[in-house]
Amino acid sequence: MSLEPCKVCGVLNSSEEEICLSCGYPTKGRKRPVIFQIAAIILVLAFLVPLIATLINLMKPQQKPQPSTTTKTSLK
Repeated sequence: MSLEPCKVCGVLNSSEEEICLSCGYPTKGRKRPVIFQIAAIILVLAFLVPLIATLINLMKPQQKPQPSTTTKTSLK
């Protein structure tokens, strides 16, 4: 039985332990499926892209419409 550092918090744990006793991270490195990572990225982008677009539109100076320069003609 040897001691191995946790990949997340660095606490030394027994090599026989399945999870870190300090943070609960699996010591064997069990990872989530890739589909969860892709779904998380899509969700983040779905919220960030409209937020950034809105902030950019708010930062632009608002342009006022220019009045037309047509002259009035007098009717006889």
